[in-house]
Amino acid sequence: METRTILVTGASGLLGSRVVPLLSRSLPEARIIAANRNTGDLKHKDFWTKLSANVTTVIHLAAFIPWKPEQRNDEGVLTENLIPIEMLVEHSHSWPQLQQVIYSSSVSVYEPTGEWLDETSTTRPTSLYGAAKQQGEELLKGMKGIRVATLRFTSLYAHGQYEGTVLPIMVKRARQRQDLLIFGDGTRTQDFLHCEDAAHAVLLALKQNADSVYNVGTGTPVTMTELAETVSRVFSDGESKIVYQPERADGDPGIKLDISKARRELNYEPRISLECGLRKLKEEME
Repeated sequence: METRTILVTGASGLLGSRVVPLLSRSLPEARIIAANRNTGDLKHKDFWTKLSANVTTVIHLAAFIPWKPEQRNDEGVLTENLIPIEMLVEHSHSWPQLQQVIYSSSVSVYEPTGEWLDETSTTRPTSLYGAAKQQGEELLKGMKGIRVATLRFTSLYAHGQYEGTVLPIMVKRARQRQDLLIFGDGTRTQDFLHCEDAAHAVLLALKQNADSVYNVGTGTPVTMTELAETVSRVFSDGESKIVYQPERADGDPGIKLDISKARRELNYEPRISLECGLRKLKEEME
């Protein structure tokens, strides 16, 4: 059996730091090249030309996510996300044994809607980040003879995530026994996926030698009220109260994600419920 050589970009990130150990445990015979900021800049040719010629699989997890409001309309969102993919496509010709690329995309490629989203739903991103992810998908489609598994992840969470999004904000307030603020009537939904489940989806895409687009989430929409109730229960023993605020002007309809294709073709099944994931997060924070 030929030894796999797996390049993982973004190896020290929120998802990558779960993927690399999982690969090491599950594929002990594989050689894993864990690329992060300390190993080189993915936008520079020097990084790619120094890689082994025996790469068989690329798991591209590296991404620039514009968390800060002032970054969201910066053209750097496009260049930081797309130049590494352009480099990957260009240098893939130097890897005669390359068989598969697994790409970490996002549900932000979809047109906002309150309806259920499957892989055939309209892709019409409303953010530069979503546009970058969509363009990345298109660039990878141009790779001839290479299987490309595109994983459109929903809202990932785990210890160490950026603190400025709704889940970690609620967790922080609950730990301080403060009120949990919800904008609107609390019915907007998200799909929160623990990074360990996301990492497992990456492994399954590798093992199945997948060559398609997959939604990857829990498939269970969670309302903001349900999120707040669960966070309060786990982090404050129910002491943090829910306070409803006026609806924001962005009109975000939330998300409902159909993951039946991943279940069917990858044998993917999310294993960590929101409450279990939050309890795991609590243990890691203590």
